Amino acid sequence: MMETGTFLQENVQENIKKNYIPLKYETGKDSEQFMRFGVRATPTCIILDSKGNEIHRMIGFYKPDDFIKELELVRSKVSKSV
Repeated sequence: MMETGTFLQENVQENIKKNYIPLKYETGKDSEQFMRFGVRATPTCIILDSKGNEIHRMIGFYKPDDFIKELELVRSKVSKSV
């Protein structure tokens, strides 16, 4: 649902391209990465800092506007801690 709805929205794509480096792992194919990050359900979106440390995790479906709000929340937290 995220790939056919949320991620296809232009405003979501623009926000991700502007502020993040996206990386996608697929179930089955990338199972070692799912284990590494402790992913138990999909969709799961994990945001890492520049050192590879997890700073935020979103589990489940998000509507486009809600997804962008989460991304902005993460950016505001990171900006305050720098």
